[in-house]
Amino acid sequence: MGQCPSAPRRRKPPPPPPSPSPTHPSPVPPQAPQHLLASLAEAAGEDHTADLPEELLALVFGLLGSGDRKRCSLVCRRWLAAEAASRLRLALDARAPLLADSALPRLLARFPAVSKLALKCDRRSESVGDPALALVADRLGPGLRRLKLRSLRAVTDDGVVGLAAAATNLRKLSVGSCTFGAKGIEAVLRSCLQLEELSIKRLRGLADSEPIAASGPRLQSLSLKELYNGQCFSCLITQSPNLKTLKIIRCSGDWDLVLQDVPRDSLLSELHLEKLQVSDRGVSALFGLEVLYLAKAPEVTDVGLAALAAKSPRLRKLHVDGWKANRIGDRGLAAVAQKCASLQELVLIGVNLTYSSLELIAANCPTLERLALCGSDTFGDAEISCVAAKCAALRKLCIKACPVSDAGMDKLAEGCPRLVKVKVKKCRRVTSECAERLRASRNGALAVNFDTPGGGGELQDARSIDESGVLDNAGSDVPPEDLDDRIGPDLSSGSSGRPSRWKARMGALMPRSLSVSIFRRQPRGASYTSHES
Repeated sequence: MGQCPSAPRRRKPPPPPPSPSPTHPSPVPPQAPQHLLASLAEAAGEDHTADLPEELLALVFGLLGSGDRKRCSLVCRRWLAAEAASRLRLALDARAPLLADSALPRLLARFPAVSKLALKCDRRSESVGDPALALVADRLGPGLRRLKLRSLRAVTDDGVVGLAAAATNLRKLSVGSCTFGAKGIEAVLRSCLQLEELSIKRLRGLADSEPIAASGPRLQSLSLKELYNGQCFSCLITQSPNLKTLKIIRCSGDWDLVLQDVPRDSLLSELHLEKLQVSDRGVSALFGLEVLYLAKAPEVTDVGLAALAAKSPRLRKLHVDGWKANRIGDRGLAAVAQKCASLQELVLIGVNLTYSSLELIAANCPTLERLALCGSDTFGDAEISCVAAKCAALRKLCIKACPVSDAGMDKLAEGCPRLVKVKVKKCRRVTSECAERLRASRNGALAVNFDTPGGGGELQDARSIDESGVLDNAGSDVPPEDLDDRIGPDLSSGSSGRPSRWKARMGALMPRSLSVSIFRRQPRGASYTSHES
């Protein structure tokens, strides 16, 4: 209509926020009475724990972790004193420069109630010596219950003798990479009559030691690892009346004579033998075992295992690492099936069992709940079908590097009604479709963990196989071990030669899709090869 276009209208800027009044910096409204301001100021500086007794405050600190306890000790002087007076565990870096002069006496004076002490030093550093142990004996001796010494190369037999004389109530001693010898250990056995657990690893002073002529009247657990002349503890093994757990791992020398001297009425129920010079003579001399871990002892054959099974009818856990030596097989396992009806856990690594022995185990061991087979060249579809059909009590199953396929694994969907967890690792003929079928068969109640060349299973480190050796929450009586060390490099590495632990670390640093595409093997006809970018 002939009108000119109007210019765009400018928006007014928003008004600036009102500046706080200098007369009222507090969030309290100006009309607040003076007595309210005084009460707020008093509440801000009030200590609400002032009325708590010291015992209750110490009980609260006892429920906290180490980091939280340290932070709480920085709050005030009262909390610092209460935390120090109630601390029972103390771990100290035992390098000599750190605990020189008055540092160690002040630390021990600050924590007078410590009953569990650990002194650890770096192997390349100079450690504290006998004077430090003398201070520990003087300040903590009577109340000390647990003691751990690691890499204290400056400590001698004399220092250990003095500490043992003061720590008469010691219950647990763990020694590793120290240089004192049999004299110090014998002093502990003679002075600490309450000792229940003794662990010795890489004790350097045992090379020329005479046999220790002492026993532990209350000793229940003895662990010997990586010792030269470990046979000097033979008297301790054979004459400790309450010894129940014995672990001999990577110790040199012949151990048959020591095992043959174990009394028939001994309470020994758990035995760990790993990388030892031991044969059928030593193993067959044992009676009444309930737990047996036999790893990388190639001189033990079916004969020794059968003799032990006949003398240990209450055997409930059996772990055998055959080390691909083929000395233990169907004959020994058949004897276990016939004599040990209470078997609950069976772990076989590098053992070639067949349908015949597995059928006997399934028929004669009705309480078998946990089964693991690793690196068995003869465990195929027929064997897994036998497990599915006859192991009614089985709850957890682990299969690694065995020639099973989808046809055999599908049988698990119809059998093993109590099965709750299945692990399959490095089985080339098992696919992800099989895993999905197993999950669907139990309406999600079955946990299926697949790490297969053709599947989409999650890449896992060897430690995904449990602390008992293979199965999660298996109720093991042993500390965690790396399965890769048990089954050898041929099973723990892929075709590229790189260990699975390296792959797991690389997978943690890369996106999931990229890491899986790098490390997953792809099928090519009937064979599978690894492709790395």
